[in-house]
Amino acid sequence: MLPEAGVKRSSPGGAVFISRTNLNGIMTYCNTALCAVSGYNESELLGAPRDSLCHPDVPATIVADGWQRLRSGKPWRGVFKNRCKNGDAYWVDASLTSWIENGEKTGYVSLQYPATEAQISAAEKLYRATDQVSEKKLAKLSFGDVSELQQRLVEKIIALEHYHDSNEEELQAGSDIIMRVNSMNGLPDPVVRQLIRPVARYSGDIILQARTPADVLHVLLADAVGHGLTAAMNILPLSQAFYAMSKKGFDISRIAEELNENIHKSMPADRFVAAVLISVDLRSRVIEVWNGGNPAPVLVNSDGDILHQWQSRNLPLGILGQQDFSGETEVFVCDEDCQLFLFSDGLPEAASPDGVPFGERLIDALQRSSVDRRFDELMSALGSHLCGEAAHDDVSVAMIKISLADALSTEFSCPVNFQPLTRTTDNWRVTVSLSAKELKYVEATPLLMQIIRTIYPVDEHHSILFLILSELFTNALEHGLLQLDSSIKDEFDGFNKYSRLREQRLHALDNAKIEFLVERAVYEEKYGIKIQVVDSGGGFDYPAFRVDAINQIGQKKHGRGIALLTDLTAKLEFAGAGNDVTAYYVCS
Repeated sequence: MLPEAGVKRSSPGGAVFISRTNLNGIMTYCNTALCAVSGYNESELLGAPRDSLCHPDVPATIVADGWQRLRSGKPWRGVFKNRCKNGDAYWVDASLTSWIENGEKTGYVSLQYPATEAQISAAEKLYRATDQVSEKKLAKLSFGDVSELQQRLVEKIIALEHYHDSNEEELQAGSDIIMRVNSMNGLPDPVVRQLIRPVARYSGDIILQARTPADVLHVLLADAVGHGLTAAMNILPLSQAFYAMSKKGFDISRIAEELNENIHKSMPADRFVAAVLISVDLRSRVIEVWNGGNPAPVLVNSDGDILHQWQSRNLPLGILGQQDFSGETEVFVCDEDCQLFLFSDGLPEAASPDGVPFGERLIDALQRSSVDRRFDELMSALGSHLCGEAAHDDVSVAMIKISLADALSTEFSCPVNFQPLTRTTDNWRVTVSLSAKELKYVEATPLLMQIIRTIYPVDEHHSILFLILSELFTNALEHGLLQLDSSIKDEFDGFNKYSRLREQRLHALDNAKIEFLVERAVYEEKYGIKIQVVDSGGGFDYPAFRVDAINQIGQKKHGRGIALLTDLTAKLEFAGAGNDVTAYYVCS
């Protein structure tokens, strides 16, 4: 028999449609499945007669017989035709019985399942045959004590639905929180492309990116142990610290230390986080990497040659305490255009249907891809490897585009739309003195910028002032106190040698200090800021160094600091043995 026009012959498989009424047949409860199949919302059904769902094709004697049996305390079962809000129909195999609360009958409950084609065909014949249907024909089953069991089943189904709704609400709230965390720093950086494919509803991976005041790019890819919501919650403590510290100008070594401390203190011992922190400074062409438990990031040039890989040299975040943790980074100087790929272990460990991991094909995919299509072709190769199956772990990939042309085009002079530094009614002065002990753990530049911003409106000049303070402090510490020779950076693996030597000498530093004086000043009738930095070191041959730095800028991997300070400041003065430097910054 062909279906009638406008009639649904079947309902969603596995669905259970539940409604409950009072003794007068008025609905007091309906589940979401009933709302979905009927097209009514909950507010439309509650308070309405249960018979309002009955299709006009149902013989009146069947409806009357059903109510008569229920009111006499007997259950009823039969195949029933219901009407949707839009006039369509759906067939159900219905069981109705009394609803008992505290030993008293307070209403009736209907438990309905989608009817089979055979049931629908038999019921249609029954409907056409007569409107006088005997009780024997209607009662297909002998219920006995089934009504009590049915009520227990209904109670469990209702409880499960309430749990499901509550769980969905909590999951949605969690999803909103994680989405806000991921987007709290605004739009993605234009040189970063990223993709996260979670294996569950929530990803235990996260990719964050931020710029420092000196326009250094920071990227964090973290992979929490486990899957789903539990893993996702483990990475939430990382976001706020990463963004706040990057915005203030802390380097990734300090950020790694702070993130490790956050995880170590706030999470159980078994909830560690593998992470890789990347710093890309195009101005100095330096890439710094801290890798704790993640696969090695891969640096590949335009021709597909692998320039460098950073193997993990540290344990994941959260395992070690502050005393045992090291935020030491590995440095690489980039002299050509390239792309830096970083990923969670879900990518190399993604297994094909026959159990072969993708890691064996990862480098090959990067080397044989064209530079403009490298990210897309990497993901395409992963899809082909998986043969349409899902990976068994979260897969996260980020690509950082490193272009030396972008570095050359970056200007740090004052943009024409900057507001001039304005006159204030009061003069102000900030003095800070850092001893050897404090220099070992205090980041001077973010500290000073925070102090200045609380007393003077320099937001639009923040990046330039940060650069000036940073270069002055670096010069005082590394060349004045630690007596480091920047020419080391020109040697093979020079930046890493320089960094290790810096840490050694800083650790051994004793009986030394750097003093800062920052104050409002007037220079050539323009309002600005005067910054003076004095260190207790032996100084250096600043006249010769200054000329050499300016003449050979771009030819060496060191010596750019003084040339940059000369460009950014209105006046740069050295005094004493070179350990007393004063810079004037104005913009009007």
